[in-house]
Amino acid sequence: MKIDNSFWLFLMIVGLGLWAVTEYESNSLLKVDNSNKSKIIASQSLQFNRFNQIATSAYRYGIQAEVQSQERVIEYRTILKKEPTCDLLVPQPIADRLLKYTDSLRSMYTNTGNTHTTRASATTSRTLTYCEAVVWVDYLLAALDKANGQLKGVRDIDAKRNNSKPH
Repeated sequence: MKIDNSFWLFLMIVGLGLWAVTEYESNSLLKVDNSNKSKIIASQSLQFNRFNQIATSAYRYGIQAEVQSQERVIEYRTILKKEPTCDLLVPQPIADRLLKYTDSLRSMYTNTGNTHTTRASATTSRTLTYCEAVVWVDYLLAALDKANGQLKGVRDIDAKRNNSKPH
């Protein structure tokens, strides 16, 4: 049996046809895949932008809280200067405990290594007056206000993330 040129031409056309179909299917699958990935990237970009806006808002709120606290502290100090009892000392055990707790809170944020380190130096007694304690209260309230603003931002981000998840 002799195979003529038309048979080979037919086989080439069928082969090219199969190749074209598989390339087209592969190309359309890639286009669908690219489209899906583009949607995901766009969604993530919008979420990232929104999260940055929320974080910026929380940061600005924290700065405003600190400025207002500083203004109140200046006002308190002006008022407290006239108080005759301003120089009275808080009992030493209470002052030591408050100051030690304050130092431990500060070191928690400045020491990125071990937060449970102990000091080898001798502890010296420091004094705390009642007026200094009054000023501390405002700093504490400002720090709580700032932290609450940051937590609100985290809750907003979490709510936004939960609302954008597909169900």
